[in-house]
Amino acid sequence: MIIIKKEKRILKLNIFSFFLYIIAMMLFEGIIYTVVGIGFLSFLGFQYSSYFSAFIFLIICYIILLPVDYYISFLVALFKVKSNITFGQQRCIDFILYLAFSTFIVDLVDYFMDSIIISPANEILFVILCYLLDVYSDYLILNMISKK
Repeated sequence: MIIIKKEKRILKLNIFSFFLYIIAMMLFEGIIYTVVGIGFLSFLGFQYSSYFSAFIFLIICYIILLPVDYYISFLVALFKVKSNITFGQQRCIDFILYLAFSTFIVDLVDYFMDSIIISPANEILFVILCYLLDVYSDYLILNMISKK
């Protein structure tokens, strides 16, 4: 009985630490996404009434894009399992789906926020830059994991 209680305690501690890790990573990623996003958008001619409105715009986009990103990953994995596609085809499908869904989300948030003005061409460039940042950060994480 003592061993079972210790195992339950260890399991609860592992679950708690996992959720704490997920929350910390989401906060870190959100901060990086927001800071880099403001830099990208300023470079692309993004017009906003204040830094606060730009910050709110990027946070809303980040929060809405989290489930969309997981959905896209699920669809790409489903394509990979159902039809034997290569890695290049997988990346192309991932890029097309990310571009379509993310452009829609950014346009939707832009439509509802009056203090934000971003042209459609700049929306697409912003989404492409965010995709490249996402792919590069995944590459860095995978390299750090494989070196251990």
